[in-house]
Amino acid sequence: MKENEVKTQQKESPSKGKSIVKTILNTIINILIILVLLTSLFIAVISLTSKSTGISTIFGYTIQPIQSDSMKGGSPDGYGGKDFGKGDLVIAKATNFNADAKYALGDIITYKTRDVDGKDVLMSHRIVDVAEKDGETRYQTWGDNREMSQVPDQSNVDEYLTASDIASLYYSSDYQGTVLKGWGTPIDYLKTQQGFFFVVLLPMIIFFMYALVRVVLSATNYKKAKADEDKDKAVKAAVAAALAEKGVQADDSAVVVNSSAPAESAFPAGMTAEEMEQFRQFQEFQKMQKAQQEAQNQPAQEAKAEADNTPKE
Repeated sequence: MKENEVKTQQKESPSKGKSIVKTILNTIINILIILVLLTSLFIAVISLTSKSTGISTIFGYTIQPIQSDSMKGGSPDGYGGKDFGKGDLVIAKATNFNADAKYALGDIITYKTRDVDGKDVLMSHRIVDVAEKDGETRYQTWGDNREMSQVPDQSNVDEYLTASDIASLYYSSDYQGTVLKGWGTPIDYLKTQQGFFFVVLLPMIIFFMYALVRVVLSATNYKKAKADEDKDKAVKAAVAAALAEKGVQADDSAVVVNSSAPAESAFPAGMTAEEMEQFRQFQEFQKMQKAQQEAQNQPAQEAKAEADNTPKE
């Protein structure tokens, strides 16, 4: 009996190990799928919210990757506000080009301008001068890093910005935005075709193929288990029919396997060779069921034995 229990434990141990490894792998894959889906959702939100203004706006705040070090080092004029540089991600308060908004000296704002190629770009610089022109308040901006920005962005008051040019406010006397150091680079990469393919599209294709393989394997295993079950039922029915003809009732309580007796004594008298083979298969089926039942009950029996052997205080 003990030898059978040891063999059963040896058979169960690799099976349990495989089950644990499979559970861990499935958990990791599910987490990766969730991360890819969240990344896809984030990219979609950024793309959709930046179509009209060119800057991503979510719940009243803008998300802007920084492309240069023109604000690195902080203000040389003593103004406040945390500095930021190339590769950082700035979260600021959206103003949505509101023409009625008011700004002050020292504020750091983001505005839309054009580069040397005539392409629209977003610039985050500090207001260094405020002037009135034709009854309208205008603003001159300049980067804090004077080694890079050696002259202001606008040379005269006619070129100064108006409130309708300003997309967001990063710093003022009563507001301070957020800088996520280094997060601008991966966001910029995700917005490229290459980044979207390798980070989002390719993993989703791999996960889809993995899920497809799992479905095929599950279907195959189900068919195999169903075939084995049908085979067992057929053997049991055939044995029961053969025994019924001999006047023996073939149920779980009547048919007992006697492993210590000679092989012939385990069968009712008068059975043909074919019927004896069917009966033998039925006995093997019963032995397998008994072993499975003992394996299922073993943890509970061990726990009970441990509890009985534990000294009571």
